[in-house]
Amino acid sequence: MSMLTRARSIGRHRGKTPAQLRTELDKATCQLIDQATEINGIKGQRNQLAAELDETRIDAQRAAEDDARQIRDLRRQVADLTRKLDVGVKAEHVIAKTQELDTDEILRHCVKPVPLHQSPMADTGLLSSVVRISGNGASANPGHRPAA
Repeated sequence: MSMLTRARSIGRHRGKTPAQLRTELDKATCQLIDQATEINGIKGQRNQLAAELDETRIDAQRAAEDDARQIRDLRRQVADLTRKLDVGVKAEHVIAKTQELDTDEILRHCVKPVPLHQSPMADTGLLSSVVRISGNGASANPGHRPAA
């Protein structure tokens, strides 16, 4: 059923003249064209917003990738700095353990120092052979006095 036929049937029931029906038909046609134009405008806006949404998604994805890359870089830096800190702390411990001891600490922790010739390690049996070889009464042991 066309719009004109429909308008005529409605007009007969309402008692309108054909001129009034044409006017209403023209108004309805204009309204239909306005609505179609508005629909096309809304579709255009929807398409534009969809394109903007796609661009925004792409930008958000790039930003997320950049953030993830920065987080990875920062984690690497933290791991590297932690490793360097551990190495530095271990080096400080080694340095602290190998520092020279002052004489008070030596005396506190060690036996009383003795001259080298009186050391228990000095009697290795090698000095007696030197004394025997020299034969002239000289001794390699400074504490030894030659026999008169």
